[in-house]
Amino acid sequence: MTSVSEFLTTHEGALRSGVFLGLLILLLALERLRPRREQHVSARHFASNLAFGVLNALILRVALPGGLVLLAIGFQTAYPTIGLMVWLDLPKGLAFLVCLVLLDLLLYWQHRLFHQIEFFWKFHSAHHGDRNLNVSSGVRFHPGEALISLVVKALAIVALGVPAAAIILFEVLLSAAALFNHANWSLGRLDGVLQKLIVTPDMHRLHHSRLESESRKNYGFFLSGWDYLFGSYKNQPDTPHKNIALGLEDMPEDGFAPTLQRPFKPSLPKS
Repeated sequence: MTSVSEFLTTHEGALRSGVFLGLLILLLALERLRPRREQHVSARHFASNLAFGVLNALILRVALPGGLVLLAIGFQTAYPTIGLMVWLDLPKGLAFLVCLVLLDLLLYWQHRLFHQIEFFWKFHSAHHGDRNLNVSSGVRFHPGEALISLVVKALAIVALGVPAAAIILFEVLLSAAALFNHANWSLGRLDGVLQKLIVTPDMHRLHHSRLESESRKNYGFFLSGWDYLFGSYKNQPDTPHKNIALGLEDMPEDGFAPTLQRPFKPSLPKS
């Protein structure tokens, strides 16, 4: 486990950028070779979504210089006796895995509450405005949501005493899963098989349906088990995936500026 941790901390930058760019290019190709739905994603739409990824990265860098990893190292150095992993005194390898699972559970409930609490939904709805779900949708999040998520993850990391290497792997998985789950590509029968363990494109696409009975399902980020456990799993949409209506009815234009302005509208339909 030590060698894994050393590898993650030593090559953090290369891992983050390499996995993101490599998966982005791969999924772009797969969307064209094996599309799940017939849809046209314009260059403007794609660039608009990626602009959110760039903007959020810049804002989070300013909001928390050094990121979550440096926060964890600094806090654990200053307060070495605080944190769930410290109190449980688990072996390093087990603590590493437990933290990854608990952070995944945290994101499940964060996502679920973003749909159930109106203030959070105002920001998260910007993500659901995309009517052409594709790999670029995986970085289309309002800066307000990104900042709220940063605070939630920071508090959890401090409370759990998450090792730095686990944070790095978690954030690599987070960006990879976001691209994978939003991609418009067909895994065939493999999609249904994989849903027993992880969140897949079909599973997450259902969550982006305009129907509340579907958008209130499949909240998982990486592990699909939380949806099974907490009763929020739905296997298939009411209409075939190729016909499922995505996006939000009250948001016909989903460009960069309208999406930024969306949370500040007087009222928004719930989903």
